[in-house]
Amino acid sequence: MSHKKNVLWNLAGSGLPLLAAAVFIPYCVRHLGNESFGVLTLIWALIGYFSLFDFGAGRALTYEISKLRAAGQTDAIQPIFKAGLLMTLLTGALGTLVMLLLAPYLAQSWLKISPHLQADAQTAFQIAAAAVIPTAVTSGLRGAMEGLDQFLASNINRVFLGFCMFVLPALSIYLHGPGLWQIAAYLALARVIVVAIGFFQLRAYLRHSSTAATASLMQRMRSLTSYGLWLVVTGIIGPLMIYGDRFFVSAAVGADQLAMYSIPQEGLIRLLIIPTAICGALLPLFAGLSSRQELATSYYRNYRRVGGIMLAVCLSAGLLAYPGLSWWLSPEFAVKALPIAIVLTIGIWFNAMAMVPYTMLHARGNTKITAQFHLAELLLYIGALYWLSKTYGLAGAATAWVARVMLDLLLLHLAAKRILTSTKE
Repeated sequence: MSHKKNVLWNLAGSGLPLLAAAVFIPYCVRHLGNESFGVLTLIWALIGYFSLFDFGAGRALTYEISKLRAAGQTDAIQPIFKAGLLMTLLTGALGTLVMLLLAPYLAQSWLKISPHLQADAQTAFQIAAAAVIPTAVTSGLRGAMEGLDQFLASNINRVFLGFCMFVLPALSIYLHGPGLWQIAAYLALARVIVVAIGFFQLRAYLRHSSTAATASLMQRMRSLTSYGLWLVVTGIIGPLMIYGDRFFVSAAVGADQLAMYSIPQEGLIRLLIIPTAICGALLPLFAGLSSRQELATSYYRNYRRVGGIMLAVCLSAGLLAYPGLSWWLSPEFAVKALPIAIVLTIGIWFNAMAMVPYTMLHARGNTKITAQFHLAELLLYIGALYWLSKTYGLAGAATAWVARVMLDLLLLHLAAKRILTSTKE
């Protein structure tokens, strides 16, 4: 399948669920209220964060399987696929344990949730913890599909899951009322269904293995761990720097104000489906290129392409922020959220640009350097976020996020240029 078709499938997989978001988020806000909806966005963020508890196995599977396909070593795909699934199962179980331990503290003290919502929020967080295992396994299944060039199958699952993310909360509210734990239960069930679908789609790679194949399985796990070791750091830190500001905002100004920040952020982050679609298809392409000139040409062409496309998209988003929020929710909400939306729009452009060098570095096996960058950025980001959110509230948190993604783009692009100039023909 061509790169352009893969990009289109990725766009469909990430973009179509936005239709459900546009329809059902206003319904959820009206029936839950600002604070309960703010907690729902935290549940989404937690599940999104712990999806990276595959410890890099999903991305490692894409990388390894792409290389095996390019080299014609198709017999080696099955054991590495099984190794990746085993890794995601184990790391997902670890993520579930961590989230179960954190749930009482998140609900009762850290996030300043009103007392009458704390019990419901804690139960919802605990149910969401159970969804971490199927979420991590789904990441591994998607990584394998993309490495096998099965972008259509991968994005069918993504569309289904994306619709469930927004449709099921509305369905739960309609059937059971504004209870957060029921919403979390529906979201967890959707994750289990997607895993079952993924196993069916890749059933050819799940046949019984011999003793020799089992030994190969252990070797492949070490191979994946070698690639994914530094992705563990990125997998933990990366989502924290994307969604972690919501928890600082909740702690700083209260969960009742969180919707003013999380709704424009959630909407604007969805704009990243465009560079994500492009870079998702670029990872196996970059991994299969051996010529320095071809790699450099492809890198700079796609870097400029993403920059130009996203500049137009972000400018449009900034211009449409007030009328869009006013029509979608209310003029009062739009007035309060507009400054946050404008600041975050700037950050979205920098974040989109950073995806291209990030993808190229991973495609060439340089996961260590991206993890080191993110570790350094996190230390700076936490300090800036804490001070700015305490001092300037929502606008301060947004400013800290933008500064962080600007630094990320600068570091990643410089590292990518260095790799390109040092790569031999």
